[in-house]
Amino acid sequence: MKKFFQLLFVAAVLMTSTLAAAQFGDYYEAEGFSYPEDGQPRSAMRRIAIMDAYRYLAEEVDALNVTATSTVKNLRDLDDEINTRVEAALRGAKVVSAKFETDGSFRAIVRLPKNGPQSITAAVLKPGVVVEDFPKPKSINIRTEVSYTGLVIDCRGLNLSEAISPVIKSSGGTEIYAYKNVGYDNAVNNGLVEYSADVNSSRAGATPLVVKAVKVSDGCDVLVSDEDADKILAANQSTKFLINCAVVLVR
Repeated sequence: MKKFFQLLFVAAVLMTSTLAAAQFGDYYEAEGFSYPEDGQPRSAMRRIAIMDAYRYLAEEVDALNVTATSTVKNLRDLDDEINTRVEAALRGAKVVSAKFETDGSFRAIVRLPKNGPQSITAAVLKPGVVVEDFPKPKSINIRTEVSYTGLVIDCRGLNLSEAISPVIKSSGGTEIYAYKNVGYDNAVNNGLVEYSADVNSSRAGATPLVVKAVKVSDGCDVLVSDEDADKILAANQSTKFLINCAVVLVR
């Protein structure tokens, strides 16, 4: 374990703490607590609570799925460059709240953006990927009468888990949307997908193409019917919404 996380661990064992980490729309958030002890200065309580929050954030980030078969921790263990970038991103997490509570404890909250130059997405995705064209629809008779602005896939009831780099496939196994199709800059700046509890998401624009997933593969990858895969690819040929990551997965 690197020195940064050794310091976080030391802070955690000094006092009793409570875990509270969560994922939000645009960021990951964790909170840390410290509690008064005899003779302990208030400044020490603040420092320990903040370091505690950073430790919980690091644990949350390590557990994130990158793909259906890898987590952030997996990649950090295998790749020193990714490990260094993840640690830098964690050190850049912002303290957004640090204050005493009415019970005498001190509570700190830290946040880390999901996407953008200093995000976990930027840290774990490999830059320099050779961008591949999206597949062509297999049926030449697919027509789209609407200029679709994005894609919404309804995955409710299929136990879909979040991932930084999920893949959307046809039932026949063709990958129709993946990191390799959008490239590093688009994936980092936009995030490959948005996870939502509602089909009415602004990310997919005013006239999204809405389809129902038929299956979730390995917890994170989404399968649609071959017919819907063709509809998606045909619609994308017209308005190119996939390259801008205008994709929403409803859980």
